[in-house]
Amino acid sequence: MIRVRPLFVCAFVLCLLVVSAPLFAQNNAPQAGVSIHATRAVKFDISEPLSELIKNQPVGVFVQEEAEPVLRPKANLHGNLQSTIKAPLTGVQTAALYPTTATVGVNVLGLGVGFSGFSVTGAPPDPNLAVGDTQVVQWVNTSYAVFDKATGAKIAGPFAGNTLWSGFGGQCQTRNSGDPIAQWDKVAHRWVMFQPVFNSPYFSCVAISTTNDATGTWYRFAFPQTPGFPDYPKLGNWIDAYYTTQNIFQSSTGPYLGVEACAFEKTKLLVGDSTAKMICVFDTANGTLFDDGFLPADIDSPELLPPAGTPEVFLGSIDNYAAGDNHVYQYTMKPDFVNNTATFTGTNGANPIAVNFFIGACDFASTANCVPQKGTTSRLDSLGDRLMYRLAYRRTTNKANVPVNQFVVSHSIGLGTNGAVPIAERWYEFRSPNSNVAALALYQQGTYQPDTVNRWMGSLAIDKAGNIVLGYSKSDANTYPAIYFAGRSATDPLGTLGTENLLFAGTGSQRSTSNRWGDYTSMAIDNDGCTFWYTDEYYVTPNVTFAWATRVASLKVPSCTPWNPVP
Repeated sequence: MIRVRPLFVCAFVLCLLVVSAPLFAQNNAPQAGVSIHATRAVKFDISEPLSELIKNQPVGVFVQEEAEPVLRPKANLHGNLQSTIKAPLTGVQTAALYPTTATVGVNVLGLGVGFSGFSVTGAPPDPNLAVGDTQVVQWVNTSYAVFDKATGAKIAGPFAGNTLWSGFGGQCQTRNSGDPIAQWDKVAHRWVMFQPVFNSPYFSCVAISTTNDATGTWYRFAFPQTPGFPDYPKLGNWIDAYYTTQNIFQSSTGPYLGVEACAFEKTKLLVGDSTAKMICVFDTANGTLFDDGFLPADIDSPELLPPAGTPEVFLGSIDNYAAGDNHVYQYTMKPDFVNNTATFTGTNGANPIAVNFFIGACDFASTANCVPQKGTTSRLDSLGDRLMYRLAYRRTTNKANVPVNQFVVSHSIGLGTNGAVPIAERWYEFRSPNSNVAALALYQQGTYQPDTVNRWMGSLAIDKAGNIVLGYSKSDANTYPAIYFAGRSATDPLGTLGTENLLFAGTGSQRSTSNRWGDYTSMAIDNDGCTFWYTDEYYVTPNVTFAWATRVASLKVPSCTPWNPVP
């Protein structure tokens, strides 16, 4: 995530933003601990094809910029949030019990060192991807590229992130702040591209492809983002809206003000209706600032959607107690685009889901940067204070033809004293009843640490057959950071993963860059319901600052076939 200092500086006169009259509507009956506002996009147009946008994008001046330290919502609050929850760790998987049957298909160089036409200008890369009908889009912090899904060959790119808004005017065009998300709407067969503006006035820049071709034309929207610096945004696709979440700070250096969840009016975005609204809930947790780090649920099962009227589900707030926690906290949001309001539940951690005890990796150690690497004393930040992108949702049917709702997500926990190394991947599958899809309960959980090497920065998804694949980074003082994956089938013992497999070996370690790694990776799944796609970073040269590379890879469990029921 690049914050205040831009990596891409345009050498041209800034275009003025033509602003239409925004609609702001405060909720008539505000809910405790939250405020609600609605607004229309202040700018909309339909772009030229990407090939023309590239021609119109001015040549930029690229400079190498080191990331600023991570903004941690609870960094200054842990002293006031001490807890007696502290408990022993249980359920740690210390050995792989069976092979991981997922096999690698495509495995190609993504954006980073060695990618033609690309120069690494900052860290961390925030590697993120989505997979469409025939293409894969990978977006690192300030650049993206389009790949052929069948072969992994580059179709187009690399482009600066704000190329999407070339000729649009205003901050969406002139800023390239990073923290982007590329998504694929599996129902509408459209690309959804989101990038924040981190320079006041803040904006959410949203682009929707007009077809299933990422190199074609785009509907482009600029929504004013309030009430503060919108850090670490994440995007999810639900039945009624596209949802974003962000931790809100007073400025790029803090302090933390609360967490915000926003719903974008999907039906209008998809047809290029300039009156599309954004409704946001700003949650201060009744002033306690308990709530933070939300992840929005993201649909992976276009063939079987949640029932109409099901609210969006968020999970988060795992960093509230310096002595650890044994809950993940759930929230829901249901926007009303007619009356410019929303219903929001879970304020101040009101909906806890019990899980095994954990302390976030590095979160409460003497330093937040505790992941060792080979050949350097510089250590890496695991971002153990938050759940890792995505919160993947799949709705399928069991052998009795009864719908099953599955939500999977992961984070990094420390197995040493106060969250120190070794670091393990903690993962969950939550399920909910068909009568109330938004009422999550724990179905299974695992803590994966088959040896003493550190595993962190994970992302996972679940396929149609109930197979789960988790990708992550792995390193220790004797090992360069590398990309691995492990998986399980629906019939394997609950809470376990199989043997891990190397996806790509790093040959270098990272130094400096404020110890940032990630800040997230991305496991997506194809519309076929069976093919996983993963992107993560690694280094190719020992002990340098700007030498990261990424991989774009596909994985598949051979047993997966369409409509294969879960147990």
